Amino acid sequence: MQDRQTEQEVSPIGLYLHIPFCRSKCPYCDFCSFPRPDAGTVDAYVDEMIRRVRAAGQGITLPVDTVYIGGGTPTLLTPRQAERLTEAVHAAFRVLPDAEFTVEGNPAAVTAEGLAAWRAGGVNRLSLGAQSAHDAELKALGRLHTWQDVRDAVTAARSAGIDNINLDFMLAIPNQTPESLRGTLEAALSLEPDHLSAYCLIIEEGTPFARRGRKALGLPEDDEAADELAAGLYEQASALLVSAGYEHYEISNYARPGRRSRHNLHTWQDRPYLGLGPGAYSFLNGVRWGQSRDLAAFLRGEDITVDRYAPDEAERMGEYIMLGLRLREGISESDFRDRFGVDFMAAHGQVCSSFIDHGLMVRESGSVRLTEKGWLVSNGILADLI
Repeated sequence: MQDRQTEQEVSPIGLYLHIPFCRSKCPYCDFCSFPRPDAGTVDAYVDEMIRRVRAAGQGITLPVDTVYIGGGTPTLLTPRQAERLTEAVHAAFRVLPDAEFTVEGNPAAVTAEGLAAWRAGGVNRLSLGAQSAHDAELKALGRLHTWQDVRDAVTAARSAGIDNINLDFMLAIPNQTPESLRGTLEAALSLEPDHLSAYCLIIEEGTPFARRGRKALGLPEDDEAADELAAGLYEQASALLVSAGYEHYEISNYARPGRRSRHNLHTWQDRPYLGLGPGAYSFLNGVRWGQSRDLAAFLRGEDITVDRYAPDEAERMGEYIMLGLRLREGISESDFRDRFGVDFMAAHGQVCSSFIDHGLMVRESGSVRLTEKGWLVSNGILADLI
């Protein structure tokens, strides 16, 4: 059996830096973010993040093949703050020349000056939270930007030399219809992005959307009706984007050839990554852990670890199955055998056979993967497999 720790020790790592500030917090968001920060707090945060980047770099000699600065809204940082942060990353870590270097942005918080600073610091990919091409839908989501802001941000990014663009969209949102979704995706395709993500809206507990309730939002209250709506929009989005030449390579993600998100692949392929900042998670040397969401503690320099554990063999196997079936390639039977010393079909063949018979799963070329139909009910399939 291949030793997992040895495998990780020779793999490039992914680096994630969390910038948790936004102009306002969207009513559906349960990410670690803090609205309307004062300038002094942001300055102190950047100082502390740079200190932690330097400290982390002293203990890690592995190369970095993907850097992702997420949030929150990282593009709220000033050009000088962006310069200082990216300089610290390059000084502390061996970032590979062909590394994917992403910054997330809100279309309403993107400037030419800021993008120029990010590009000078090595950023070559911009991920924009577009969500919809219809301003009425954006308003219902509590977004501050308009569709024109998205168009302007894409143009500004390319002018700055950032040629790899991702657009995030949401499905099954208030006011959305099959017709409006088609309009959104056609508008997105006219911008010729390299990558698109299409996620179904989830009403998370504790958010303003959850307190308002699905009925007040104009969404189906019945779970079955909600699932049916989301499935129909999901299938529509997939068909349209695939017909436009995008590879549906992961449940919610589509890419032009060579433009898969390398940052996300570190998670989906169970590869090592280091996360810094409140709410960020890491996976190194077979151990998973997170950092507290306590912003004040972070600014004081305290290192509060949460959810730290080293998954045992059964947990690693379950994680591998769960993550692998998110991807178009699915689970390689030979890789599964090398990692765990177990034949995948011998262990799970009886369950898989039923899914194969119902067109939810395919076994071919030494791999087991979910079909598009299977992705629609992936949670149930994984519950039976793991």
